Amino acid sequence: MQLYLYHFFELLSTLLALFFYRNLRERRMGILLPFLVFISVAEYVAILQRNVFHTSTYAINYLILLVEWLFYNLLFLRFTRQKLYLKYLHLSVPLMSVCIAASYFFYPVFYPAFYYCIISAGFLLSVAALGYMYSLFLDDEKQDLMDDPLGWVAVGVVFFFSGVSIVFSLYQLIQVRKVYLWGEPIYTLVPRMLSIFLYSCISIAIIKCRKIFPSSSVS
Repeated sequence: MQLYLYHFFELLSTLLALFFYRNLRERRMGILLPFLVFISVAEYVAILQRNVFHTSTYAINYLILLVEWLFYNLLFLRFTRQKLYLKYLHLSVPLMSVCIAASYFFYPVFYPAFYYCIISAGFLLSVAALGYMYSLFLDDEKQDLMDDPLGWVAVGVVFFFSGVSIVFSLYQLIQVRKVYLWGEPIYTLVPRMLSIFLYSCISIAIIKCRKIFPSSSVS
């Protein structure tokens, strides 16, 4: 069964979250561990479905997208108190969640619907991550972005989801022009490469949780 380099970075993040779980809980980021376990297992199931059982990966891909969408947004929501940013999250999170669920139930075998969900969710998540980083500068405590564990997660989210959105928005062009690199289509290779960056940032965030910094949370 074929595995890719980014799977090892996912596994590394999961192991770090397990090892430093106590520190994560102290930073109110303990939810990272079940999230990373889910992602690692779900990615493995998708590989089995595609390469071993040769069945559709639609359901698991939609589930991964929905969980990622909810997880990152709710994590940002937990650690911010900027009113305008909170309004954005309260509006975008339920709206996009409904769109993802509706796309799966009403267009279960229509690939473009899934790609539109990835593009939209990726763009909105990038905005959410940038909003969180901006909220750090507006906060009275003026915490350094690089000292904030969630700041590292936000950096990874911006690069990963903005890159994925751009690539899948060019999906038709890539298909027609047959844009390949190292034998892989760009729309599959780029997300894998960006995953390495994302989970590297998450790993740094987990390690940063070993230190105690003032929390920007209101609760």
